[in-house]
This record gives sequence, structure tokens and C-alpha cells, in this order.
Amino acid sequence: MTEARLILICGLPGSGKTTLAKQLAPKVPAVRFCPDEWKHDLGIDYYDEEMRVRLEERIWRLGQELLGLGQSVILENGFWARE
Repeated sequence: MTEARLILICGLPGSGKTTLAKQLAPKVPAVRFCPDEWKHDLGIDYYDEEMRVRLEERIWRLGQELLGLGQSVILENGFWARE
């Protein structure tokens, strides 16, 4: 059995993060998380800072749970902020 991997894909908007993550996910194989897709699907305002933080924290927790179960995870995000 292969060891679970955490793959972080970061970059500026429009740089191809989603395209790359979608190509990698079936090859690794890995579960792919894209906060922008979750925001869109859940109707969350992209600029709602509180909801963004809550969503990203939840995705991190889900990713950690999956890694703990031996499942590789791809986290796709800008991973850049003022802080």
C-alpha cells in the first residue's frame, strides 16, 4: 500500500491550479478539495472573510482526517493572504 500524500497546489487566480489538480487526482489517486468550488456550490460570498476562514479550516480538518485514513489529498488554493 502506498503512503498517503498531501499535495498543495497554490498560485494566483487563473494560473491553472484547478486544471492541474483535476489532472493529478485520478493519477495519484487523491481526493481533491477546491475552496472556490465549495464557495460557489454553497452560495458563499467569495469576499466573506469569516466564511472563507471557516470553510478553509473545515477543509483542512477533512484533509487531515483523510490522510489519517491513508487517503492522499490535494488541497488547491491561493494560500496567500496579508497575514
